[in-house]
Amino acid sequence: MQSIFNSLFRVDYRTLGIFRILFGILCSFDLIRRWNYIDVFYSNQAIKASFNKINNIDCFSIFYYSGNSSFNTHAIFLIGIIFSIFLIIGYKTKLSQFIIAIIIISVHTFATEVGNSGDTFLNSMLIWTLFLPLGACFSIDSIIKSLKNKKEFDTNSLNKDNIYNSNYFCSIAYFAVLLQISGIYFLTALNKSGRDWGDGIAFYKMHQLDGFITAAGYYLRDYINYPISKIFTNTTLYLEYIVPLLIFIPFYNHIFRLILFITLSIFHMLISVSMHVGLFSQTMITSIILLINTKTLDSIKNYFSRKYKNNKYILFYDSDCGFCHLSVRIIKRLDIYNRIIFANRFSEIEKPKGFSDLANKTAMLYNPINKKLWIRHQSFGKILSILPFGFLISWIFFIPAISQFLGLIYDTVAKYRTKISTLLSLPACNLPNAKIEEKIVVNNNFRLMIQSFSNHIIQITMIISPIMIIILLSGSIYSALITNPGIETYFKKKISWNNNTTLKYIIKKPRMIQNWKMFSPNVLSKDNLIILEVELSDGSIINPFTGKKPILNSTDYKFIMNNKSQLWRKYFENFKSHKYLHFKKWVLNKNNDYFKENLSGNEILSVKIWKVSQNSPRMIIKNGLFQKIKKPKEATHELALTKKILKKNLKKDKTKHLIKNNKRKYRGRK
Repeated sequence: MQSIFNSLFRVDYRTLGIFRILFGILCSFDLIRRWNYIDVFYSNQAIKASFNKINNIDCFSIFYYSGNSSFNTHAIFLIGIIFSIFLIIGYKTKLSQFIIAIIIISVHTFATEVGNSGDTFLNSMLIWTLFLPLGACFSIDSIIKSLKNKKEFDTNSLNKDNIYNSNYFCSIAYFAVLLQISGIYFLTALNKSGRDWGDGIAFYKMHQLDGFITAAGYYLRDYINYPISKIFTNTTLYLEYIVPLLIFIPFYNHIFRLILFITLSIFHMLISVSMHVGLFSQTMITSIILLINTKTLDSIKNYFSRKYKNNKYILFYDSDCGFCHLSVRIIKRLDIYNRIIFANRFSEIEKPKGFSDLANKTAMLYNPINKKLWIRHQSFGKILSILPFGFLISWIFFIPAISQFLGLIYDTVAKYRTKISTLLSLPACNLPNAKIEEKIVVNNNFRLMIQSFSNHIIQITMIISPIMIIILLSGSIYSALITNPGIETYFKKKISWNNNTTLKYIIKKPRMIQNWKMFSPNVLSKDNLIILEVELSDGSIINPFTGKKPILNSTDYKFIMNNKSQLWRKYFENFKSHKYLHFKKWVLNKNNDYFKENLSGNEILSVKIWKVSQNSPRMIIKNGLFQKIKKPKEATHELALTKKILKKNLKKDKTKHLIKNNKRKYRGRK
């Protein structure tokens, strides 16, 4: 029973730390990739400023309160990017989580017409992880907390203390994350009830969609035959159905989840290589890291600890210097595989040649096996190289020109280390600590008051959080029952929000709608592209997206590869006749500089909007092989305000006129 509870509600702090780093990178990338589209879809200079206010009045967006001027929108995006960086390094983690959640959800809900399933899943993960302590490990917050709680006063305590023990966090929020991940895969598979998936041709048809595929997908699709298509189609279905089983199976849970993590990572990497689906694959890979549990992490740690057991380095430093000792304590917390032995000039340990001359001048990193010594700034460069992922930046310390500059910085810090220690209220070399102790006594009452207030907030949060999670979880489950056609087919009954308007409101505010209909029930059978044809002031005719003559008779990838954007694809995918005037007005706007690079200094005089449709090649299967592929049909027509819409608008005007006249007659009679 305990093992079942642990697998459902308990997550390792180290898992949360790894997830936080990648999740922060994902959030920052989501905002950065939209930066060039701020004045296209989000600000008051967009195609239709606030074009989602009418359709998504139930959704939350900070832009509804702050306004969406170009300056405000850019500022909000910039704040989101800054706090994403804070989330990566784990500084003020909970505050960073909260601000990022507000900004990213606001961005997604304000322009849903350019969003996809990846956005709604990211929204859900932003909400669920607010209830998890992402900053408890591998973060600046955890280092600061550890420095306060564990006081290493000498090299002996530094070498004995084990900073990263296996610690766990138990919460229903972790169960909600597991249910969210498993629900996506299961519901996606359940919705894929069409003939394409049953016949095994879905994989082939996906790679015929020029609007979706990448350059790699365009190259690979010529090699996809029926047997390959059937294998990948069936594998996708079976994998999606089996995900919930492997996540919730109670025995050998760590093995099954590790297998699932590796399999799903490869699966989503292949999707992202061959198809443009926004950040859906990246969000899924980041989220399934939360499946890694304590046994797996302990096994990895033990492997590397054994590997480096006989290859340790000795760090000699001035232990009397408060600033030096603080720096070493921080290094200790980053050295998760215990590869560094800490020593001072009094330590009875093998010392390098010339130790006496260098002891009072510089820190030293010594390898007793090959007798190699690193001093000054290069000792820190080498320390970085042996820390996890430190090799990504450690090479900078050994570039000749940069190395000299870093050496000067090191020498300056070393020269003033006593003043720095005093400034940081740390014990300084050979100086009394009376002033420091006095300062600590003065600030003690204030700290106790803050701590007492923090404890009250934590207690209140511990009571409220489970209630909020249960409400959100109930709404998400109900949303899944309503929005997925596979559920309706299975139960043979249509469910609606009518009796649960409160749950509907709660789920729609952050846009956590559980609608997972990717390529279901069948894969799209044709490409529909919007192509612009503009006349410039010099008389030339171009497509402003490419700067070249528009291609109006094909959707082939090689003709549209310069305009491969998931945001534009989604906007044009939802392009209806009522958007025609807004889009055309935006293109002709002289203040619009989105196409500036492709116009060669000319102005746009007129614009035509063409819809190019092309059916995907159809297959005829005979004896398990492709026997015939019919030539795809092509259709091109210019978009305009149709007569139907014009009549509709005319009727509305007439209706309004009649209502006004009737009101006047009624008043006259009265």
